[in-house]
Amino acid sequence: MTKFRTGLMIAAVAVAAALIAVPQNSTAKLEGKVAPKFSLKTTDGKTITNDSFKGKLVLLDFWASWCGPCKKATPTMEALHKKHSKAGLTVVGVNSLEDEPGPKEARDYKAKGKYTFTFAYDGDKVAKAFGVSGIPQFVLIDRKGRVIETWFGFDDKIKKDMEARVAKEVAKK
Repeated sequence: MTKFRTGLMIAAVAVAAALIAVPQNSTAKLEGKVAPKFSLKTTDGKTITNDSFKGKLVLLDFWASWCGPCKKATPTMEALHKKHSKAGLTVVGVNSLEDEPGPKEARDYKAKGKYTFTFAYDGDKVAKAFGVSGIPQFVLIDRKGRVIETWFGFDDKIKKDMEARVAKEVAKK
């Protein structure tokens, strides 16, 4: 009986630890609210803020150069940018959680992939303001500056959901 209880307790602790360790979409609590104020430096030397995007639909992609799922998502960000930028979508790759601060990681990644959407660096403060707890996380902000949808991680389902939601929002104009 004692071995059984000990086994149950070990199993319960393991399950609890696994549940606590599972990253959550912590940006979801922002849905329906005005996006936090932010300021970012881009790899082309500009500073962008919330005010830079008045009247535009914005998709923030919080990523890092060492993150496999982030790298898997980047071609989708590029495709969304190419398909919808003329209709008012701005995609911003917010580089964060890097070991070395500065523009190098974001600039090199953008150049290597020949990506054309906006890349920003040193995004840790902005990630914190948005409640980003892991990457990749995506935040879609409407033309009035409200967070309308968020996603955590990247897989085929998230890709399809994101593409559909962006298309729906672009169509609203």
